[in-house]
Amino acid sequence: MEGFLFPAGYEFTQQTTAKKLVADQLTAFRRQFARIPLKVARSKNLTPYDVLTIASMIEKETAVAKERRLVAAVIYNRLRNRMPLGIDATLRYGLGIPPSQSLTKKALASDNPYNTRRFRGLPPTPIANPGLASLKAAADPAPVDYLYYVRIPDTVRHFFTASEDEFLRKVCQFGYACS
Repeated sequence: MEGFLFPAGYEFTQQTTAKKLVADQLTAFRRQFARIPLKVARSKNLTPYDVLTIASMIEKETAVAKERRLVAAVIYNRLRNRMPLGIDATLRYGLGIPPSQSLTKKALASDNPYNTRRFRGLPPTPIANPGLASLKAAADPAPVDYLYYVRIPDTVRHFFTASEDEFLRKVCQFGYACS
């Protein structure tokens, strides 16, 4: 069900069953997803399920509205270039590691199918239930050539670039890792 339970406000009472709530979430998902234009995604040979999976990654990767389409662009560009996506949120999902916990070298080397640092392409399933903004971004990425992003320390924002060298400099500058 991951990905298909639309996040929204739902009215329910003590008599509302879990089955009814799930049915309402699925109905809301169908209504909202039907509003998403998939022309750009289809032109890139992506299926509606691929768009949902991308939207789930966007939902987990950024809290900044203006960055959603940029994260989508990075994903599309990396898919086009047959690069691993390198999205930590997918590995966290696959291994059940909370965002408050650092990823270890062992986790990064994992052969878990959600390890998008090791395996190219999209993860096997969505990793979250994306909202409408993430679905729209996943269907229509920003027209930029970015391939990399890294979170700016002490913020929820990211630095984006098309240059691997610039990315590695920022990663080191931000104190994440230096090679």
